[in-house]
Amino acid sequence: MKIHMHKLCTSCLLLIILCCSNISHARPNVSIIINENTGEILYSENAHKEMYPASLTKMMTIYIAFDAIKKNIISFNTPLSISKKAANMLPTKIGLKSGRTISLKAAIMSLIVKSANDSSVVIAENIAGSEKNFSKIMNTKAKQLGLTNTNFTNASGWHHPEQKTTAYDMAKLAVALKRDFTTFYHLFAQDSFFYKNTMFRGQEKVMQHLDGAKGMKSGYTSKAGWNIVTTATRGDHNLVGVVLGSTSYQARDKKMIKLMNTQFAHLQNH
Repeated sequence: MKIHMHKLCTSCLLLIILCCSNISHARPNVSIIINENTGEILYSENAHKEMYPASLTKMMTIYIAFDAIKKNIISFNTPLSISKKAANMLPTKIGLKSGRTISLKAAIMSLIVKSANDSSVVIAENIAGSEKNFSKIMNTKAKQLGLTNTNFTNASGWHHPEQKTTAYDMAKLAVALKRDFTTFYHLFAQDSFFYKNTMFRGQEKVMQHLDGAKGMKSGYTSKAGWNIVTTATRGDHNLVGVVLGSTSYQARDKKMIKLMNTQFAHLQNH
């Protein structure tokens, strides 16, 4: 009898250790919905929890590119040189070749539609000379925009342990992109673009199933989970939503659509 009890207790102990281990590595539910018109937080769940941004990082890369265009430092038609580093970036990418060029407009569209890592490095190197210098510009701009819990280490969102953000900061960045670049904002609604005789299509599903969705950015790494930032408009109401760390893109998209629909309904009823 004692032997059986010992075996049972050992099994229970192993089960407890296993469960605790799984819990410690689980990502929390992280999301936020902001009323863009008023700045009011309509829904918040761990919105200030530090998370990995994955390709949401490209929102800041695009912000800096738009800012350079607005200041006449560069233009959409400017040819950007493609380095070996950029060409050798791992997917997702559009297959840029070292020694050739790509227009800034095409590079930006590849970030929006295809989340291209190779184009991210091209933009960084051509604006700042190196991706390291570009990340410094990213962090300076983050401070100026009030992204107090965000740190960037690269232009693509490729995983780095020191590259962190929060749902609240990503919502603020989305608002800033729309506010500061109203003439460019429509580009985020594009779900395809043509480059070098190839049609590239995005995988954004929320825009297809959420009434009034205007797009923005999604991303994934194994460390970050499935992330998304969405902007949507219904009547006079403009909302920005962020979901971070989902276990699948289906769960991420379903949560975003549910949260947005719920908050739009509340606004319309009041």
